[in-house]
Amino acid sequence: MSEVKSRMVVPPAGVMLDMSCRCCGGHRVELVIDLGDQPHCNRLVRPELEPGVEPHYPLRLGFCRDCSMVQIDHTIPKESMFSDYPYVSGTTKTLPAHFLATSQRIAARYDVKPGDLVVDIGSNDGTWLKQWAFSGARVLGVEAAGNVAKLAQDAGVPTWNRFFNAACCADIRKEFGPARIITAAGVFFHLEELHSVVDGIAQLLAEDGVFVVQAIYLGGMVENTAFDQIYHEHLCYYTLKSLSALLERHGLEVFSAELVDIHGGSIEAHVARKGARPVQDSVRAMQAQEIAKGFGEIETYRTFADNVLDLRKRLVALLEGYKNSKKSVWAYGAPAKGATLLNSFGIGPDLVQKAVEKNPMKVGLAIPGVRIPIEAEEGARPDAYLVLAWNFINEFLVKERDYLAGGGELVVPIPKVHAYGKESA
Repeated sequence: MSEVKSRMVVPPAGVMLDMSCRCCGGHRVELVIDLGDQPHCNRLVRPELEPGVEPHYPLRLGFCRDCSMVQIDHTIPKESMFSDYPYVSGTTKTLPAHFLATSQRIAARYDVKPGDLVVDIGSNDGTWLKQWAFSGARVLGVEAAGNVAKLAQDAGVPTWNRFFNAACCADIRKEFGPARIITAAGVFFHLEELHSVVDGIAQLLAEDGVFVVQAIYLGGMVENTAFDQIYHEHLCYYTLKSLSALLERHGLEVFSAELVDIHGGSIEAHVARKGARPVQDSVRAMQAQEIAKGFGEIETYRTFADNVLDLRKRLVALLEGYKNSKKSVWAYGAPAKGATLLNSFGIGPDLVQKAVEKNPMKVGLAIPGVRIPIEAEEGARPDAYLVLAWNFINEFLVKERDYLAGGGELVVPIPKVHAYGKESA
């Protein structure tokens, strides 16, 4: 067995969390899965730091029986998590291409003209806003992390280094006027000031403006057993039903919805002032699908928790098989969700000796909790890689064709444990 202990517990039915729902304020939030006390996944540590020194916080997932919002109960202050941040959007080819295609689709659909204002929430290094250059629109990013905001500013992307909330939106509107388009990708589940943010969006939108939000889809998480998307930065996990329940509290409504193939499956919702645009069939179709699949029922999430237990058993058995065969295994990348998987399953350096990264902000540090060291992606290769950023596996299979042809393996843990080898080269 691994030398690092698993932290995960699946509780009996009916255990309630001591919290108010982040969406509706109700007090009937039932515990679904307890991943134990874990460190902040993106607070990488120095390898020489004493074991266990980094702060650990409860990581528990709950389901609101009143509004169906799935959420974690413990909040690490946003200033601690986001003021300095090691993630940048532009490190893969997949995201810039995705953002360009999305921008072109939005611009055509809503007739975005030169001079229209596009505001991106949690704009990171400006990767998405760069893709609006073709349109002639004015762009503004709002990014809380000073280090990545500077990357965007240095690249010529207008960026405010602030937390996006109602006060920030009032300042944007005063200086730039109303926004024709507001976007949020991979950030809407991060929001500690959830209602202030949505209120700000309602204030900032032009009368005919559209808010386009892409967020990891809870339905896809359930179907793929993608529990590693659960971490302290991700406070809420959305279905169309729970997202709509939040937006409607602020006079907004989803008028178009679809699933997009990014980050393992995301919902893309187009939002306007209530009644401003006709609600399309895509919304009614997704609502019906969510009912049919039980995404508004607690039993669905209890099954999800049981599936996570089975996933742990299968992945740990595979890694121990490599260990017993004297084969080396390294992590391919050190994404935030990888820390959740490794800490929850008790996978430490005895099973995965190191992680390799192309992001220089991570090199020389270690994944918190399990303390797997992170090195630069260069030089020697292991017998197998554990691909923690499994959502980019198609890109990696192309990139690593020669490695696979030479006998190497890429192991993905999700949606099911699978080792890609020579047959994938």
